[in-house]
Amino acid sequence: MTAGPGRARSAVYWAVPPLLCLLIYWRCFTAWFRADDFAWLGTGLYIQNTADFLHALFGPLAQGTIRPLSERIFFMAGYSLFGLNALPFRIVIFATEFANLALVAAIGARISSRRAAGLAAALLWLFHGSVILPLGWVSCYNQVLCGFFLLLAFWFLLRFIETGRARFERLQWLAFLLGFGALEWNVIYPAIAAGYTLLCARKHFRRTLPMFAVSAVYVAIHQIAAPTPQTGDYAMHWTGSMLRTFATYWTWSVGPTFLWTSLVLPAWLLPTGVAILSIALLAFLVHKVRAGERAALFCLLWFVVTLAPVLPLRDHITEYYVYLPRIGLCWLAGWALAEALRSTIAIKATAAALVALYGFMTVPQIVGVTDWNYRLTVKARNLVSGVATAHELHPKKSILLADVDTDQFWNAVLDRPFRLFGADNVYLAPGSERTIEAHPDLGRVEDFILPADVVARALDRDELVVYDAAGPQLRNITAIYAAQPQDRTLPRRIDAASPLVGYLLGPEWYAVEGDHRWMPKRATLRIGGPASPAEQLYLRGQCPEALLKQGDVIVTIAVDGSTLPPVAIHETAFEIAFPLPASVVGKPEMQVAVEVSRVLHPAEDPRDLSLVFGLIEVR
Repeated sequence: MTAGPGRARSAVYWAVPPLLCLLIYWRCFTAWFRADDFAWLGTGLYIQNTADFLHALFGPLAQGTIRPLSERIFFMAGYSLFGLNALPFRIVIFATEFANLALVAAIGARISSRRAAGLAAALLWLFHGSVILPLGWVSCYNQVLCGFFLLLAFWFLLRFIETGRARFERLQWLAFLLGFGALEWNVIYPAIAAGYTLLCARKHFRRTLPMFAVSAVYVAIHQIAAPTPQTGDYAMHWTGSMLRTFATYWTWSVGPTFLWTSLVLPAWLLPTGVAILSIALLAFLVHKVRAGERAALFCLLWFVVTLAPVLPLRDHITEYYVYLPRIGLCWLAGWALAEALRSTIAIKATAAALVALYGFMTVPQIVGVTDWNYRLTVKARNLVSGVATAHELHPKKSILLADVDTDQFWNAVLDRPFRLFGADNVYLAPGSERTIEAHPDLGRVEDFILPADVVARALDRDELVVYDAAGPQLRNITAIYAAQPQDRTLPRRIDAASPLVGYLLGPEWYAVEGDHRWMPKRATLRIGGPASPAEQLYLRGQCPEALLKQGDVIVTIAVDGSTLPPVAIHETAFEIAFPLPASVVGKPEMQVAVEVSRVLHPAEDPRDLSLVFGLIEVR
């Protein structure tokens, strides 16, 4: 007679967090793709052999990251099976998060010996803005999967300590090793395991030490394969700025990220709320430590250890970086709430007031930001699906997009989603750079703009269709656009991979092949001259590894018959610059000849091949 109610209570206990997760983040569950998602969805597009496949899985990408499980396999398998249907991706993300919530609850209950504490911890973790992007942006799945492996490994450690069964220790090692496929953050797990055993199960401490060696080997190999950037947003700064970063992340963990809310409030209110919650949390920590319950200290240790990898990133402070560290503070807060439920009415009232304060600060942000993220993905879906339809209607024509706004560009153009359905030649209308907000750290708007002279000639040859992207659906405005006066000035930027620029290239160039164009040993082109003596001629493209194996590749440029000092190419991806002679400043046109020191003669291709282009630009 008692088993039934017990099972019902247990079912409710485990069902409440995932059900609330769906209720709170339903906008994330129904969101589409955006921004970096499209780059990862295209990971497998160019795989032709085993070497390509291995590079797609393990080659350093995106700031040198190597995440075969959470990014490469996840996106390649998902796109191969489901294409641009986002729902299966969302199901995997939310299922992983449901597992995380169960692990947070189970671990919280064990380290506090309070079942209610585990449930409270899971709910507190759920009600926070740091969860929005991991659930709402597919590219952030690495955070969710990394959390799963960290929590699972630690859960198995707890089970091993409780039972002494070797299989739990082996399972801990398995989860730990798999975690390296999710996120580099996994290297900190040995510190979590060692910290807990040192505080709460000292006889098992030495068994955690071999894991440090594994993390050290991983760091060494990763550093060789993808050295840490020395400049830019991802450069490491081992300075006092780490303390400021720690303080920022603490504030964002106890209160809303960025200290932002959709409510109109006095400026002092949110910092005061964060201070009150911080004092209450630390007071409970001190109380438990004085009582000899060192597991409370481990909760703080989890926060510090999992936050440590991002503290040197002074110039890249991001809201979802507290998604995993907050778990430790939620365990501590959940413990405090569980004990408050068994205490006096005054303490219960105080705990209820603190929970209300926390919700007052975090819930409006969740509502506002989930809606913002959803609307961004809808704008991306409308634009991408509109271009797909236009490509079906005009399969042999290039597409020009007019009136693309800032959100559309950075979320649905920058990462070239159109290549996923074979639309390689999609451009922005001239002048788009004036209406799209610039973010030089992310990319250049100018790289996507088709020069006015190229547009005019393509319209003359009926090789281009123009669509207005201002509304929820693309609108064909080719006739209206073509009737407007067109600028016929020779462009100062040539995308050699475009089939529309052939009239600017000499007869030596080979035809476009997908998203690139080869040149032979020597090739010529016409381009607009520099506006000032400070401007240079830039060449951007790819140099085959087979050429570089013989040493640097030397590129020589002649401009209007004047030969410029040669420049050496050292790496496969290159961007090289040539100072231009004063005689061409202000000229509407200059003749350029590009010559390479040597060429390839592949057995399967009779052509002389040198460099792959790429961009040629005066700036």
